[in-house]
Amino acid sequence: MVLEAGYPNTTGFRKVVKATIMVKKKDGMSDDDFIKHYNNVHAQMAAPVLQRHGIVTYSLTYHLQRDRIIIQDILRGKAQLLPYDAICTFVFPDYISLAKFLFDKDSKALTSDHDNFMDESQMKMMVGDEYMIIENGEKVG
Repeated sequence: MVLEAGYPNTTGFRKVVKATIMVKKKDGMSDDDFIKHYNNVHAQMAAPVLQRHGIVTYSLTYHLQRDRIIIQDILRGKAQLLPYDAICTFVFPDYISLAKFLFDKDSKALTSDHDNFMDESQMKMMVGDEYMIIENGEKVG
């Protein structure tokens, strides 16, 4: 099994392992409370554990009521939106770093915080490399 990032014999990939997690907020939680907890509690607990395992980037993208209204207005009500409230994105240098993070005892402790802000049963994941077309406003390659 190859644990390196990227796809053999290709160009244009970042040669990273990008884990994208789709998150639904806990039933009954307000958008404001969801953002506050995710940004100020959960993400802050996760950051040092991620850094210990060589994380390249860690980001949260929100898709809340405000965003849904705006994009539906732009697309005249025809946007087919995903039923998630946030996307959590981790970029690691390789699969070994990702695996070490996932099985770290401190990472396991983060899971217990999920009940405070998300519906873990709805969480979905996608992991792979990223083919870059435009970066920093410039066409790549």
